[in-house]
Amino acid sequence: MKRELDLLDKSISSRRKVWMLAWPTIVEQLLLTVVTYVDAAMVGSVGVNATAAIAVNTSVIWLMNGLMAGLGVGASVLVAKKIGENKIDQAQIILRQSIIAMVALGIFITVVGQAVLAYHLPRWMHAEDVLLGPAEQYMRIVSAAFLFQVFLAVGGAIIRGTGDTKSPMVYNILNNIINVIGNFMFIYPSRTISIFGLELSVWGADMGVGGAALGTAIAATISGVLTLRHLFSKKYVIAVSIKDSFKPDGAVLRQIIRLGLPAAFERVTLSSGQMVITALVTGMGSTILAAHQLATTAESICYMPVYGFNVASTTLVAQSLGAEEKTMAKEYASACIRYGIAIMVLSAVLMFAFAPQMIWLFIKDSAVIALGASMLRIEAFAEPFVAVANVASGILRGAGDTKWPFYVSIIGMWVVRLSAAVILIKVFDLGLSGIWIPMAVDWMVRAAICMWRIRGDQWLDLWSQQKHAA
Repeated sequence: MKRELDLLDKSISSRRKVWMLAWPTIVEQLLLTVVTYVDAAMVGSVGVNATAAIAVNTSVIWLMNGLMAGLGVGASVLVAKKIGENKIDQAQIILRQSIIAMVALGIFITVVGQAVLAYHLPRWMHAEDVLLGPAEQYMRIVSAAFLFQVFLAVGGAIIRGTGDTKSPMVYNILNNIINVIGNFMFIYPSRTISIFGLELSVWGADMGVGGAALGTAIAATISGVLTLRHLFSKKYVIAVSIKDSFKPDGAVLRQIIRLGLPAAFERVTLSSGQMVITALVTGMGSTILAAHQLATTAESICYMPVYGFNVASTTLVAQSLGAEEKTMAKEYASACIRYGIAIMVLSAVLMFAFAPQMIWLFIKDSAVIALGASMLRIEAFAEPFVAVANVASGILRGAGDTKWPFYVSIIGMWVVRLSAAVILIKVFDLGLSGIWIPMAVDWMVRAAICMWRIRGDQWLDLWSQQKHAA
């Protein structure tokens, strides 16, 4: 089976190949942003406490997503490299071992979510008493579908590693559509709505925060199953069969873990830092916590599109270096950074100009709108640096260097952002601004370090160095 687009075909311009890989992910992320808006607006219509109850869980859910992303990085980079080497049989072995790892990770985080996080997390975060019940209910329902979320996240990453970014886009769009429909059915009570002058009775479960969680869980389950099914489809370039051997292979699993663990640690580092930040903000009250959560969600309209170039850079660099095409890898890296910066500058301008309107879409509380908009305008100045840091990290991962993005995340989150936040909040009493100013500085520092790392050509030889070391 031939790839839909031969990423190593020199007759096709690098610009076309970058955009062919990037645009489905950009569309996917933009639609995800829209659905996140709708999701937050639906919950926000219930009240500030509903938004705050979900915000209590957000950082830990990001942490779980980070573990999934780490596994996805390890598996997808290896698959992309083997395809570049034209070793399809070895790519299939990696896929089979990745499926084993998906199941193991999914079961593990589901048990943790149900047995530990659902009850204890809101209390660890010092949430107000009124938030404890809804926050626990949300985590208990969402974590029940973590296994299928692993299939969606990791399976999608592997599919992208083969050069197919359209199929994961379809599965994630479906996930978002089902999520919104589920919210519409489960959050609100039964009611009468008017459509083009027609009065229609609509059933509703009236579950509030629990309804939002149920919509998320059902959507993840359906889209996760479809993604897993794709990996077994005969049309897939490295398709495996249920009849194949799925006996664990220690050597392959160690390769996946060696590449994926630093990426997972990177996300854990960021998410654990976010947990500390959420704890700091939670102590400021529900209104400020809601403003922080909604501003964070709104900011995603800026940084999510650049993820397309992050994904493109990882796949293109990994396949190019697998084929020992170093010049091509450098060309792809440069193009991805340029396009990433361009799209982020445009998004940042729009975010600064329409900050109040972006928060207003979520909630009509004037205090939350004013505070959230102020935070967005602070962060707008950092968005071009977010592009550089994100795309550069993707380049390094494609070159087999998953450790440096992890090191950079430690420096940015724990040395720069958190230390500065504590000082600005505790010493200068800056409130929520004391969280968002260090966030902007953090991204500037990360961008500078990442660019320093890729300025030379040493990253082009990392795969061969690892091979010799092994």
